[in-house]
Amino acid sequence: MKPFHTSSSQGIGLGNVKPQQVITIAVCLATIVTLVSLNELQTLIASSDKAADHAAYLPTHGDWRTVEQIAERAVQHVEHLPTRTHHGNSVFAVNAGTEKDQQAGQQQTIKQQQILKPKPATEVMKESSDYPPAPKECNAMEFTELWGDVVKWGSSFHTNTPGECCEACLKHTPAKHSAHKCNVWVWCGIKESCGGQYRECWLKHLVHPRATKPAREGPEVGWTSGIVGPDAEEHGTDEQDPADKKVRKFHIITTAQGDLVHWQTRVHYYWYLKQKEECDKSPTCEMGGFTRLLHSGTPDDLVDEIPTFVAQPLPESVVPHEYYPVLNRPYALLQWVQQAKITEEYVMMSEPDHIFLRPLPNFMKKDDRPAAFPFFYIEPHKDENIPIIAKFVPGGSLSRSDAETIAPMGNSPTFLSMTQMKQVIPLWQNMSVAIFKDKEANEKWGWVQEMYAFTVSLFVIGVRHVDLILHMMAQPPWDSRMAMGPGRPYYILHYTYGNDYNAEGKHTPGKFGFWRFDKRTYAKPPPRRLGDPPDKMQNDMVRALISHINEATENIPCWDEYYKTGQIAATCDEKLPNSIYPTAKRHQP
Repeated sequence: MKPFHTSSSQGIGLGNVKPQQVITIAVCLATIVTLVSLNELQTLIASSDKAADHAAYLPTHGDWRTVEQIAERAVQHVEHLPTRTHHGNSVFAVNAGTEKDQQAGQQQTIKQQQILKPKPATEVMKESSDYPPAPKECNAMEFTELWGDVVKWGSSFHTNTPGECCEACLKHTPAKHSAHKCNVWVWCGIKESCGGQYRECWLKHLVHPRATKPAREGPEVGWTSGIVGPDAEEHGTDEQDPADKKVRKFHIITTAQGDLVHWQTRVHYYWYLKQKEECDKSPTCEMGGFTRLLHSGTPDDLVDEIPTFVAQPLPESVVPHEYYPVLNRPYALLQWVQQAKITEEYVMMSEPDHIFLRPLPNFMKKDDRPAAFPFFYIEPHKDENIPIIAKFVPGGSLSRSDAETIAPMGNSPTFLSMTQMKQVIPLWQNMSVAIFKDKEANEKWGWVQEMYAFTVSLFVIGVRHVDLILHMMAQPPWDSRMAMGPGRPYYILHYTYGNDYNAEGKHTPGKFGFWRFDKRTYAKPPPRRLGDPPDKMQNDMVRALISHINEATENIPCWDEYYKTGQIAATCDEKLPNSIYPTAKRHQP
């Protein structure tokens, strides 16, 4: 098995392991030969967590035996788990260099395991200003370490300033025609923080660097990093271009299978209503209507309170439902695209476990490029994925440069024009089935295969650029702040991971905590007023998750009865004067 490219500058971080993930994590850990960062751990559990998400489509209502079976299947796909590199793990870097460099990389791995006591932030700031700043085109980010595949080793390459390191990246020429060019530079300029790596300059290549969160950032990080060349372009913007007067209204379409996302859908719709009400106060509001896309084939009790389109499931003659019912999603969207009559020109695809934190803008701007949230575990450019993708593109071949234009995304959360929807959805439907029936692709991509099918379908219809917006969505507990940085607030909270903390507020990934929230605990609705996390817990996004669920359940009439029975009451007399949740029938066919 190919070794993992990981961080050696941090201690090992165990993921939020749930019972259904134990087997997968055990196999994954057996492959790790260096220390792993928390970011990297998300990669390790991505497939098993995706599998657990899809367990909601099975008729067992959370039976652990079924979930364990899903985990066993996830183990079969462990080899597709993606890898990343940064400076400390150079022994496994792409373009590995000389044997001497490899030995140096091993030495750096050992050196980086030493824990250095960080200086006060004021001292660090002063020390960082002792050298001249890098030129503007270097896009320098202080106290930040970026990922990347190494193209020039810092263990044997030092510069006096970050600008010199950046210049080396700009002038870098690959040794081979097919080798990577430098688009990321990383320089260590704070002596105490850097230790033996002081003034090392690492040149790297990272596909979609603006769509990849840093390996580390904060005043304790001695590294300054930058992105250069065309890849330095910022993706998307929250603000309307003053020169562009067009208001791009978008329709939200949320796919849902049935009972196990029933309560999540109600919470999701409450927050759509709340943010839409706020958005409508602005003349440039871009949030439009809402449709729940129910792909069970049968109307349910939510059609009376949430605008719903009932789609038929994929015929069993195409794919037996017990094997991969998630293929119902592209088939349902195909039916909706063919029959929908909406006034908006644009569409945002969403899911029931998305909570809208604030009014959403349309992230598609002047040239109508699609916009989406990037998922780190979708890696079309990787060597092992290119020949598989080639099976599904015209001509049967795919160059590395073309593969790098395929976005690391799925269908949600994603913004497209309705014209693009009509182009890509029919192809996505057919490609999803083709990938499912292809033994190699099915085994390689496992529970994320319909995500690969979607982004490859965009490529096939000619889309070569997607604006990948990292701050479109947060995923607690791994995202802890309400914003990625100044001017980049999170807009969607995706509660796909479990959240465990001890009584002192310390994150306890890998075991059930004194306090925990995991959506999979609630096959039926949760009670009103979920308990708050421990007082000392320092994760604002987890607190926001609980407070947003609590606000929704407090303001959806007769939730207490719904919690007890799992059914919406036939009649509801509870009066909630401040509730915006509908009580009248609002079904739209």
